[in-house]
Amino acid sequence: MKSGNKVIFILIMIVACALRFYDFVDIPYTHDEFSALFRTRFNTFADLIDKGVKVDTLPAGIQVFLFYWIKIFGEAEWIVKLPFLLFGLGAVYFAYSLAKKWYNETVALIAAAFLASLQYTVFYSQVARPYISGLFFSLLMVNALTNLIKTPEKRYYLNSLVFILAAAACAYNHHFSLLFAAIAGFSGLFMIRKEFLVKYLAGCLIIVVLYLPHINIILAQLQMGGNENWLGTFKWSFLYNYIRYIFQFSTVSFMMVAFLIVFGIIGYKKSDFNTRTALLFLCWFILPLLVGVLYSVFVNNVMQYSVLIFSFPYLLFLMFGHIPKQKTIINLLLVFLILCVNVSALVFERKHYSSLYESAYLHILQDGEDAVNNFKNVATLIDTDKEISDYYLQKVSYSADFTFVDTAFTRKHLVAFLDEQSRKTRYFYFGCLSTNDPVSVALIRDYYPKLIAQKNYFGGTTFLFSKGEDTAENIIEGYGFETDEKKFWSSVDTSRFVDSISYTGKHAYLIDSTDEWSLTYMRPLKDIADEKDFIDVSVETLKEDVLNTALLVSCIQDGDSVVNWSSSVFSDFKDNNCTKPHWIKIHHSIMLSDVPVEKRNLVIKIYIWNPGKNRFVIDNFIISRRAGNPVIYSWYQKI
Repeated sequence: MKSGNKVIFILIMIVACALRFYDFVDIPYTHDEFSALFRTRFNTFADLIDKGVKVDTLPAGIQVFLFYWIKIFGEAEWIVKLPFLLFGLGAVYFAYSLAKKWYNETVALIAAAFLASLQYTVFYSQVARPYISGLFFSLLMVNALTNLIKTPEKRYYLNSLVFILAAAACAYNHHFSLLFAAIAGFSGLFMIRKEFLVKYLAGCLIIVVLYLPHINIILAQLQMGGNENWLGTFKWSFLYNYIRYIFQFSTVSFMMVAFLIVFGIIGYKKSDFNTRTALLFLCWFILPLLVGVLYSVFVNNVMQYSVLIFSFPYLLFLMFGHIPKQKTIINLLLVFLILCVNVSALVFERKHYSSLYESAYLHILQDGEDAVNNFKNVATLIDTDKEISDYYLQKVSYSADFTFVDTAFTRKHLVAFLDEQSRKTRYFYFGCLSTNDPVSVALIRDYYPKLIAQKNYFGGTTFLFSKGEDTAENIIEGYGFETDEKKFWSSVDTSRFVDSISYTGKHAYLIDSTDEWSLTYMRPLKDIADEKDFIDVSVETLKEDVLNTALLVSCIQDGDSVVNWSSSVFSDFKDNNCTKPHWIKIHHSIMLSDVPVEKRNLVIKIYIWNPGKNRFVIDNFIISRRAGNPVIYSWYQKI
């Protein structure tokens, strides 16, 4: 390495250190880290495997490492994260080393600059989960494999040992790092010199033997199924969104990437580009992606941005491997451009340090404490992971007497709780995670209509409500069946208007036993709400005998294709002290942050589905918009 390029690489490593270690003692645990932490609290290794590993969907390696690391050094956040911060720095170095071996120093510096400064790699360097560690081990393995391919006569056994140990570490780290190691190792069979092939095969056999103790664990995990209960079904938009995510959803970043690609094309004839190498790296990036997609489509969804991090460097090599070697000053300018653009997007567009360093769990407790102290006469309800909340309750002393939602807490329980608290308190504090039932806020506002404050965090939101008139209610459409002239309603049968009874006004609407589908509200989604909003729907229904099995439905469509379908069952609700006897308010809410709304031609339909062919009356069909949390998924979505 020339002295000038050495200075550039040192600059890259300084930036990588600064981005990862900035105020790192204050980086809180993420939800997944808490899950791993709680699964280390066992006295024996056998309990760790049975109760801490087999119940998870990941290999044992990182969980076993954390088990012993925490026993020795404690469970302070920065202590637990420290090895992964170092893995992140090591990954930058080995990406540089690998690109230099296959291409040239310019490509190596560009690849290192991207790995040093993208949120993708910075974030996973600050999280004690098996992603940046897998990237480190896989790059270490491929570096050793490269040495075995290109210069096997030099320190063969040392390189072979590193290859074997790094590949085994990949296997125990994550199923996708295992997959990558298998693909890369298999590729070596076609690239290793013939005179070293037997030795190479022996090394591969040793890797298989080293993995055998884990077979019973993976068999136990396979019986659990996949992650579809929380990942949802695989959507092809994942591929598009992945590219947007890794380059930080930044227009400037994409312009820079385009510039670098064009810059390389101009000098292509002088580059070290090799078609065989490009095909190799294409396979290393595409095959893990293809296996993950096929498994997600036909078995269970496993696709997350994190599982592609092990093959991510080879995407960079494919994009920039055609850039020829440049003079030191050009290398400096290119690296400076990459670092400036990526760091700017990381800090200002992605708001990395203002979101990652904020724990929703901690803020939910603190905001509740502030509400109780500032307003008095406040009822509280918190819907979080109780074990995680207990972690902070043990660290911080709070005077507020918090009520926590448990797993058995239903909509009926919430209504009963609100009914009780509304008789005693003027204010109501509610803190929840993104997994909260979106109907909860609508139910709360039946009793505490006025929103005083809403605070938004990554992964969670806090609210303070009070009694009194809601002056900021955003009603999109309210249909009280006083007229048949409603622009966005279809299938309105005026013969079903009844004037013998109503909730308000003169008329209600009869759903007869011959009706499976009610009147329908239909409108372009973009006309009524932004992509981070909630849509709240409510309808009053008159109970005649028993609460029927009808459903209040929302359906978001792209042409004839259903993008999202959700519903609320009438029987989830009971009398909520309406002013008229037997009238029951049914709620349904759609959290648009959970809906893939990138397309702008979406249409929303709202209607009542009556599969049981019950006979009942409805009134006050109301559709409202409510401001959502724009940063709820900020780590993975555009802010």
